[in-house]
Amino acid sequence: MSTAPSQSAQDDLRRMRELAEEGRTRPLLGGREFVIFGLAMAAASLVHAALLDGLLPWPPMALSAIWFGTMMVAVVVARFSRRGQPRPTTANRVEMEVWRVGGLVIGALALSIFVYAMLDNTPRGFFLFTLVPPVVFGVYAIAMAASSAAARDTTLRRYAVLSMAFLVVTTLLAGSVAQFLAMAIGAVLVSIVPGIVLMQRERDRG
Repeated sequence: MSTAPSQSAQDDLRRMRELAEEGRTRPLLGGREFVIFGLAMAAASLVHAALLDGLLPWPPMALSAIWFGTMMVAVVVARFSRRGQPRPTTANRVEMEVWRVGGLVIGALALSIFVYAMLDNTPRGFFLFTLVPPVVFGVYAIAMAASSAAARDTTLRRYAVLSMAFLVVTTLLAGSVAQFLAMAIGAVLVSIVPGIVLMQRERDRG
């Protein structure tokens, strides 16, 4: 009578060990996406800053086109970049899901601001785009912390802390050209740099 429960417990322990070993031996696979979206975010931030500074004689409505256009290109490129990657581990699936939902949150926020600005029909409505940088860095911090915990890998934790720092900085600079210059710098430090690190680890571990 006790054999079946005992065997079930042993099977559960074996699966837990396999998952733990999987997390230790297989690196996170999001490096390419980190680099792709970091480049897109940095580019959009610099164009946004140029528009605010008057270097580009475009109307405020162009802000939505800048961000949506840049991010859509990044989404398409990222989707193609996943081809040929190894079967995802549990940690990789957690990583993909938190980033997917995080991206939806950012997209929903940007779309909501655009709709509000069009209904408001004044430049004041577009000022709400100053919410985008701190929210983006907040999403980065949460997603990095979740991915790090799922993979039992501390690589991304320092970047999660750095993302929180950029959340604070971009909030304090809200409405200024410097806010989006800071966002461009943050994109390099918390997206492109860790992306390169993860890609290198992926190559090293095969």
